[in-house]
Amino acid sequence: MPNWVPFLALTVFSLFLLAYTISKNREKSHLIFLFWLFICGLAFLFEFIIFILFKSYEYDPGILVNQYSDSVLGSIVSQAFAVPVAITFIVVTNLRIRAIIFIIGLFFMIETLFLYLEVYVHYWWRSIFTSMFLILTVILSKLWWNSLDKDRSHYINFTTLFFAMLALTQTGGWILSSLLGLYELPIPAFTEEMRNNITGNFAYLFFSSYLYSLIIYYRNRELPFTIMTVVFLTTIEIAMADRGILSVKEPVYILVLPALHFLLIQTGRHVYRRYFKLFPDTSQKRLPRHE
Repeated sequence: MPNWVPFLALTVFSLFLLAYTISKNREKSHLIFLFWLFICGLAFLFEFIIFILFKSYEYDPGILVNQYSDSVLGSIVSQAFAVPVAITFIVVTNLRIRAIIFIIGLFFMIETLFLYLEVYVHYWWRSIFTSMFLILTVILSKLWWNSLDKDRSHYINFTTLFFAMLALTQTGGWILSSLLGLYELPIPAFTEEMRNNITGNFAYLFFSSYLYSLIIYYRNRELPFTIMTVVFLTTIEIAMADRGILSVKEPVYILVLPALHFLLIQTGRHVYRRYFKLFPDTSQKRLPRHE
């Protein structure tokens, strides 16, 4: 059996489960989608720390030529679909403890199966760690969902938006940089060239995502702030290119990142304004107010 088969099966099932969760809760569909992206953003940050920085394990879906990019693709299946969708399903449907324990046990079995099939390899990570983190994530996610769904805390809303944007930004950056090779932004910290590029890309886009979130949340209806943010980030990118920190495949690709910035900010502004009208109107606020 090809290595990619279990990864594809896990992705398809996760998408089906997400669609099912949304269809059964249509009155909260936009909030569910945002919450799923929020969990993805958290999972990406967690994966960056233990997988990229500390090399906890390795995936082998056997799809991409570059071995490290192939491993990252396997990570995306886990941290963008399998885990976040399962957490979203558990929280939104308010499953009982027995059902939650069953799902966590199912993840343990899936991880064991992937190890057996040799499409996934542990270094210092252990399957019991996955179960422990899933239990903690379910508890915290339930508390977060209740706050997001009912209390609508000013800081809960902004943090949710930030991690949702982080998920989108990191995905877009990985596709443009690692997958398509349009630009590189490496930090020379490891022996693997692709690992250095992903590390540098993550750090810069983490900063960019924070600026996106500020504009979307606090200056949602003011286009000049979007333009100023894109110009500011573009200036940084030109300076990095001039110093050899940022390299592009072709000179015209220096416009790739500004286009990504503008697209994500505008999309985020539109979606947030359209689907989250009940959230606090912060378009005229300069600083967060204490609850």
